[in-house]
Amino acid sequence: MRFGVGLPMDVEGVDAAIEYACAAEELGFDSVFTADHISIGYEALTMLMAIAMKTRRIRLGTLVLDGNRRDPAILAQATATLDRISGGRLILGVGKGMFNESSYGFALEKPVSRMLETIKVLKKLWIGEEVSHSCEFFNYERFSLASKPLQKPYPPIWVAAFGRRMYRIAAEIGDGFVTQNMPPRLFERCLERVKDEASKAGRNPEKVEAVYGMMPIAVASDRWTARKMIEASAKSFLLRHKRRLTKELGYEMPWLTPEAIPEEIVDECYVFGTPEECAERVDEYIRVGATYIVFQSVLPHGIEALKSLAKKIFRK
Repeated sequence: MRFGVGLPMDVEGVDAAIEYACAAEELGFDSVFTADHISIGYEALTMLMAIAMKTRRIRLGTLVLDGNRRDPAILAQATATLDRISGGRLILGVGKGMFNESSYGFALEKPVSRMLETIKVLKKLWIGEEVSHSCEFFNYERFSLASKPLQKPYPPIWVAAFGRRMYRIAAEIGDGFVTQNMPPRLFERCLERVKDEASKAGRNPEKVEAVYGMMPIAVASDRWTARKMIEASAKSFLLRHKRRLTKELGYEMPWLTPEAIPEEIVDECYVFGTPEECAERVDEYIRVGATYIVFQSVLPHGIEALKSLAKKIFRK
């Protein structure tokens, strides 16, 4: 079982982000991850490069990189460079993209197909193949990469998945399956689908890392205070994804505003409370099959919350 932390997206200043990552390393966490949004936070790979220069052990990753707006050849070079500089510590989480892309003029047609083609090209370039690859999204002719990753055959690729086709992609070509913002009962259901797809593809399902990524978590001296810390961001996410989540969880869906979201769905989908209560909730995800959990600690108590949580989690 491994545990990582996500950089808070609203952290102020590069130095504060690096300090957070260094604290995670000192506390014994296995990895630190950053999201990949244009309108929020820092550019993902640049931020990880800065963290790589200040850390020695902790793995560095993206949860998740938008596979819809980066040319795979440029991405292959950038990630290979990051893996080299970090001493082979990169984990590349990729997804089909979803957040605020239309505002920037990115093409959103067939994002899943584009992500799949990107992963195929990445793997070929990373292992040193000369790539000739033609599809509706990009065209390469006898292209190869001079600088290859340090990890062999290449850095782990985790695929963010929710939905039948994404489960299949994660199971067939991913080293890990990632999802977030759901209760243990739904995580277990999603994981079963991924394992089923892996078996159909002739893969050992246990070889696919089961990642609960960017788990929003609020740690405080009492449950009420922790809930208030996480409530606004929780309801904002639930409102954006209500059709997807409510259909799977069996909730009614008449709510149109954050205020109308039932309290019980927040309680079920999010982790908050005292350090002991949070550790107990984390155990629920482990019991249903999670092999890697990444915490998104809530500001303004980021590092202090990590310290409290680490004491309870690493005690086991």
